[in-house]
Amino acid sequence: MNRETFTQKQVLILVIAIVAGIAFAETSSPMWSLSFWREFGLKLIIYGAISEFVVILLSSNEEKNI
Repeated sequence: MNRETFTQKQVLILVIAIVAGIAFAETSSPMWSLSFWREFGLKLIIYGAISEFVVILLSSNEEKNI
């Protein structure tokens, strides 16, 4: 096993943590309000879908280059 590569589980956890952090930072409503959680959840879904699309696109390009 090469120590320089990430496992799929590590990549998934890293992407989820980054997406959640960005969605949290981008949410502008007061934290304990319903509008905060609605906005945070929506951004989490949108950013997650976009990042998943990018990860799939990059992995498919990597397989073509091998």
